[in-house]
Amino acid sequence: MAMQIKHISHKLIDTLSDGVFSIALTLLGLDVLSLAHGISKSEDFNSAMFEHWPTFFAYALGFVVLFSWWYQYHVTSQYVVGTNAFIVWNHGLTLGWVALMPFGAAILAENLNTPNMKWGVFYFGICLFGTVWTNWIFFACVKFNSPIEYTEDLPLTADEMRRATAIFLSIAVVMGVVLVPLSLINSWAALIGYGI
Repeated sequence: MAMQIKHISHKLIDTLSDGVFSIALTLLGLDVLSLAHGISKSEDFNSAMFEHWPTFFAYALGFVVLFSWWYQYHVTSQYVVGTNAFIVWNHGLTLGWVALMPFGAAILAENLNTPNMKWGVFYFGICLFGTVWTNWIFFACVKFNSPIEYTEDLPLTADEMRRATAIFLSIAVVMGVVLVPLSLINSWAALIGYGI
């Protein structure tokens, strides 16, 4: 009888992911929190608030990105039966980008409306599309025939889910390949594209 190592429980992966998302969302808010003392000491409270709009903007954009990743992560994983090495590493790579998003938002906040704006938008874009690019490469390595078993209540068939994943990732990859370099030419156009 061959000895086989059991796969990691999906509950453990979900617990880890929720922890990483929670920490990333908390770190994202620290830049905003650090402004409170300086704004409160200002003689013109509203002017001081407006002066720091890039930090609030980057926080809002980063929050929408992280929350949408968390939502998408759990919407799809609720239909997955068990785990395997493919699933565990896919989630691990995604969590690596989640943990990096607060850095991307901080770089964006520090460089909006400065001579380095294009670089702030560029590196935020790397953080934004990094997860899509790594997932696309990961899925492409198995030719989008991922060894994932789905529950019976999945709204699509397993083949339709694989095709939908391939199409979604491919569109997002192309958007990233276009928008991230665009940030070096027209940062505002790239930011609008990121929002879309």
